[in-house]
Amino acid sequence: MLIQALTGSHNRQGFERGRAELNDWLAKIASQHQHKGLSKTFVAVPEAALADILGYYALTLTEVDTRALPEAYAKRLPRIIPGVRLGRLAVDRHHQGKRLGELLLMAAMDRVRAIREHAGAVGLFVDALDAQAAGFYVRYGAVAFLDAPLKLFLPVR
Repeated sequence: MLIQALTGSHNRQGFERGRAELNDWLAKIASQHQHKGLSKTFVAVPEAALADILGYYALTLTEVDTRALPEAYAKRLPRIIPGVRLGRLAVDRHHQGKRLGELLLMAAMDRVRAIREHAGAVGLFVDALDAQAAGFYVRYGAVAFLDAPLKLFLPVR
């Protein structure tokens, strides 16, 4: 399997997560946002069929007010901090339960570390779709914002 930037040769219509908002975003919006420089989408594809998308994630830059973070983080940082926002992360329903979501999250964190080498970024910020998705990120060390349990912060370590 490879993780690569989304291109026009990937079969975005064939991706099926089971949630319309994640399917539609990949099929209709991801490429437009990438072309406009709003976000960058990365796809997991099998080496044997590079057009087939097994999963994807999208990243964009962000600034966050630390007053919404738990005190352990907020007290050590300035009020506004730079980071990377995970706009979407989804795995095709035929490939769920195979730890592909974990692989995609680790790949996203590797990109955050790479960004940090060249510019400021304290971590990955996530807007989880629901409590189950939030639980996934918490298992990997993410902490919830004080005012919004579905907004999470995963510090770069």
